Amino acid sequence: MDERGRVLIPLDERERLGLKAGAEFELVEKDGTLVLKPVISEPVRVRSKRKWGKEAFLDSGEATFGE
Repeated sequence: MDERGRVLIPLDERERLGLKAGAEFELVEKDGTLVLKPVISEPVRVRSKRKWGKEAFLDSGEATFGE
């Protein structure tokens, strides 16, 4: 911990845990140990009022690139 109270999490651990710059944490004390728990926001469900017809998925199993 530095003089400003910042804690460094090594790069390999951040990558393994999928942590990005600006991640927020909850600090929990348990039996004399501090635990940093990432705050994970609840997923947002988005709905469309559009009804998709067959035209939206024409040839969906084929890919044509440049030909």
